[in-house]
Amino acid sequence: MPRNDFQLQTTGNGGQERVLVFASDFSTSEGDRWLLDDIVDGFVSQGAHVDVLAFDNKRPRPRGVSERNGGRVRVISVGPEKTPKGSVAKILSRLHSALLMHTTAYGVLKREKYDVAVFTSIAATAAAVPGRLRRSGAVKNLVFVLWDFFPVHQIEIGRLPSNRLVKSLRWLEYFSFATADRVAVMSPANERFFRAYFPSYRGKTLILPPWAQTDEPSAADVSKAPVFTAVFGGQLVKGRGVETILKAAEILESRDVELEIMIAGDGVLRETMEGMAASLKLRSVKFLGSIPRPEYRRLLKTAHVGIAATVTGVSVPAFPSKIVEYCRASIPVVACLDPASDAGDVLLEYGAGVVLSAGDANMLADALERLSSDLTSGRLTDLSQAARKLFDDRLSSTHAARTILSTTATT
Repeated sequence: MPRNDFQLQTTGNGGQERVLVFASDFSTSEGDRWLLDDIVDGFVSQGAHVDVLAFDNKRPRPRGVSERNGGRVRVISVGPEKTPKGSVAKILSRLHSALLMHTTAYGVLKREKYDVAVFTSIAATAAAVPGRLRRSGAVKNLVFVLWDFFPVHQIEIGRLPSNRLVKSLRWLEYFSFATADRVAVMSPANERFFRAYFPSYRGKTLILPPWAQTDEPSAADVSKAPVFTAVFGGQLVKGRGVETILKAAEILESRDVELEIMIAGDGVLRETMEGMAASLKLRSVKFLGSIPRPEYRRLLKTAHVGIAATVTGVSVPAFPSKIVEYCRASIPVVACLDPASDAGDVLLEYGAGVVLSAGDANMLADALERLSSDLTSGRLTDLSQAARKLFDDRLSSTHAARTILSTTATT
């Protein structure tokens, strides 16, 4: 049970590594897991003790300390106990959480000793507390996981306006992670872009793709859909390339190709995308909305391929995290990628899918038609096995945890 205070019981590590994770998204139930839940379990699987500083303002939970994993994980929550309503309340809630991070939580954590601490983009959301703990000596090795080049990516895909004020947020982001010993980027192209975008950073970098919860290979009791099925899972917002998927569906229907395309996710563009599908009179596309993670993962295991799509006209190399979930479910990936992205390189290296140009509906339609034929010929089985091997080798939370923990040996 949670304790509504911030007292930590003294923990001797007994030679085991101690990890601190800063989490702006962290679960309150098994059906609401996030990437940081997965990496925490990965650290535990490697024998580490983990403390999680949760400043999650979207999932109310009691403030104070609670335990998981038989006491190997302690969650220190500074987030709200009730969901804030309205813009002003949300801003005040975030400010209150930041204040607690710098006062009560910092006062407790600075007395601890961590081999490594991990925080993720957008770095500014951690309110500079990771760097402060690093300077205090409580943290031996600080790792910043960069998933999102803020704000340039948001500007390029149209989610933020392109003006001086927004562009200046680049420097707020830089100063929020500048004290990190290492920055983990998703691919070699991300590393090159990072060095050009933040030339003042003098620390080390490491390659760490997105990850997902380690599990056993797909369960045999989950049957594949009777019709060739492609899944797109993700937010329906700008920069996701859903328009290309709908146009490809129109082409395939005109060719009388039998298939279904499941779109799982929600967002501000859902109504627009559903309207586009209706105007194209698409019969093969179904919008499922946001579904719980366990249900989504079961859906993936019934599908035959997963679609990852980006948009053109961007300079930031994308690595869609949905690729990881597809490989976890042992389904090949159809990746429609912008020229800046090198995410397709690892797919081609493993033979785990096909790589196409972003925004090309005809190319996507051709690829899906070929893959539906591969289902009949049996070739899709080889692609599925390759996708799972890619996950096991490079995309699991166990691999991510090992990669981060390995940095403690070279600090």
